Amino acid sequence: MKKIIIVVEGPTEEQFVRRVICNDFILRGVYVDAQQWVTNRKLGSTGGGKSFDLIENHLRRLIKHYQHDSNVFISTMIDLYAFPRQGNTVYDEHVDNCRSGKEKAILLQQKMEDRLACRNFIPYVQLHEFEALLLSKPDEFINFYTNNQGEINRLKAEIDGMMPEEINDTPHGAPSKRIIKHIPAYQKQKTIAGVITAERIGLPHLRATCPHFNDWITSLEAL
Repeated sequence: MKKIIIVVEGPTEEQFVRRVICNDFILRGVYVDAQQWVTNRKLGSTGGGKSFDLIENHLRRLIKHYQHDSNVFISTMIDLYAFPRQGNTVYDEHVDNCRSGKEKAILLQQKMEDRLACRNFIPYVQLHEFEALLLSKPDEFINFYTNNQGEINRLKAEIDGMMPEEINDTPHGAPSKRIIKHIPAYQKQKTIAGVITAERIGLPHLRATCPHFNDWITSLEAL
């Protein structure tokens, strides 16, 4: 059986991979797992961090461990929003000068692929963060926030006409910030509420409404 390990930055993305993506791929005979990158090996800390070195070090350890196993592939799910810019980062002035978020994400993926130079590595940068996927169908928040229909309607009105992956990455306009503005409780409940909402939306709808995300899933399917 083929195996895909997706390196992610937090528990929300980890659960999303395991509960939404994995279920679809297991039917294809492919096992998908997720792990947060290590931020402090001595303390056992994982996820987040501002230094790209943390991500690269984790990926290099994985690549080295599985370098002789042709059935194992390694990918990432890293938000474009607040992409780590410290350390030996791949985020440079060329990325900054890109005209759109999608161009930035694609260039970052290319730079990561060039940096690690491994045939089994398929990098992915999420536009602009995980919550963009949830904004593809915000009505599904009602399954967790049963008493918040008015707030959900206001969120829908705010993003009306916008493509989920084009919702910007500013400190006030990023997808998660928009959700929290209308549903403050989400800030402390994102791992549960976010994943449940993504499950309710379903992978087919996420792929249909988020082209960059769909390109990634398609590339994994091709394995």
